[in-house]
Amino acid sequence: MKPLVSLSVRITLALFALALSAEGVFAHAEKEIDQIEGARYDAMIRGDLASLASILADEFVYHQPTGNVATKASYIEQIRSGEVKIRKVERYGVKIHFYGDVATAMGSTRLDLELKGERSEVDLYYLNIWAWRDGRWQIVARQSAFKKK
Repeated sequence: MKPLVSLSVRITLALFALALSAEGVFAHAEKEIDQIEGARYDAMIRGDLASLASILADEFVYHQPTGNVATKASYIEQIRSGEVKIRKVERYGVKIHFYGDVATAMGSTRLDLELKGERSEVDLYYLNIWAWRDGRWQIVARQSAFKKK
């Protein structure tokens, strides 16, 4: 007796089901990274240094639009000292891509902030690099640049 569905059709259906499953996993991870990106800014606005520190990997490095390079410690210090105070954030045009246990988030951010006591509004392009470690995503590197007006 011949099977009702050929082997090639069964393989195609199995591959399709696997693709849908992987798509769901990536969609969940994309949403998770987007939420953590928002939580990072929220922690900076609230001055919640413990939450910020947990989001940043120990080797975190940030090439800032001013030309300075910050480490995890110096970035947290900028927030703690009040050198950088973020008042309001709007992220937009964000695209997240996955490369195994690494993800990139690339987009733009409008910020209402104070730098060394001087209030301004800036619009940045950014690229964040995330790594999956110990059951969670951490940001390992960030680079941003001012948009031309």
